[in-house]
Amino acid sequence: MKIIYLTTARHPQDYANFLKEHKNAPNPSNQHFHTKLINLLSKKYEVQIFSTRPMEKDLFLKDKKNGNYFYPGYINLPQLKNIGIIIGGQNMARLTKPDLVIVDAMNTTLLKLAQKIKEIYKALVIGVLTDNPLNISGTRKEYSQSIFKRSKKCDGYIALTSGLVRLFDALHKPHIITPGFIENNSELPNKTTKYAFFAGALYDRYGVSNLIETFKLKDVPYKLFIAGHGPLAKDLSTLNNDNIFFLGHITPEEAKRYALDASVNINPRPQDNQIDLYSVPSKVLDFINSGTVTISTKNSEIYNLVGDDLYWINNNEPNTIAMALKDIDQNYNKYQTKANSAKAKLTSQLNDENQLQKFAELMKKMTKL
Repeated sequence: MKIIYLTTARHPQDYANFLKEHKNAPNPSNQHFHTKLINLLSKKYEVQIFSTRPMEKDLFLKDKKNGNYFYPGYINLPQLKNIGIIIGGQNMARLTKPDLVIVDAMNTTLLKLAQKIKEIYKALVIGVLTDNPLNISGTRKEYSQSIFKRSKKCDGYIALTSGLVRLFDALHKPHIITPGFIENNSELPNKTTKYAFFAGALYDRYGVSNLIETFKLKDVPYKLFIAGHGPLAKDLSTLNNDNIFFLGHITPEEAKRYALDASVNINPRPQDNQIDLYSVPSKVLDFINSGTVTISTKNSEIYNLVGDDLYWINNNEPNTIAMALKDIDQNYNKYQTKANSAKAKLTSQLNDENQLQKFAELMKKMTKL
């Protein structure tokens, strides 16, 4: 089966190069999620990736390839860019003649392209639902409405949560629900430096300010290594504190290494039942998969996977996080055993074999339409 995957994610090498050259970069969680799904599907199917390489500043962009990733050329002005993407995608489909199109359903231009390929080549279309578009920073209401409208033409869906399936009115169509994807993590840790780690969007509303304040306290038993992008990056880059080290915007591969070598990983995002309906903190799956002790505010989807083997906290106040860190430091072997158990539970449910089987079942349902 031939698959075209329509995405804004770049080849990992291209993403790493982009980070070296630009202060602002595409959403790392989006990059990481789609890269993992692409890698999974490539183990069984012939996958060609069509990437729009967002956030480029050059006015004229030429076609570019890297392995099975293709980047269309276009004039980098809003309307002309969209036209260039549509034409480039149709040209790729003409050469590939896909049986299936998988599309990032958070991008209205890619949804439009997916529908055109479907009409011309009679290919089935799967929309990937990763968030409520109304919750995405900087998204206009009109853009979100366009996403909801265009996504209805997909033949099936891969969704992070059951809430997303309901939100997109997709219950009546073939779909699978998965909180995310994990990659094989058999590397050995190198825990020579005693630190806690966080990587993600650096916004106050995601609890990052509270995390920073935690490590300003004098009696916290770990240093903080923190990475990411967002409004708080500027403050972190000028922060003079011997207990806090800002790593900047790092690649998923670098984040994986830091999480593996950390003593503790932390997710400080405030608990919000409305957000939990439509999103899963993928960084927490990566933290669990590293085998490192992990502190997190509660998330129902992840709790269903690993139960009480995570160190759950009821709020993200600095004193709460500090108390958790002290408890872990004093009882580290106990919590490391629980971390090992959490990783085993995660692997048993989200391993490649299970995920590919779910995808095969989705395809079987779609071909019966």
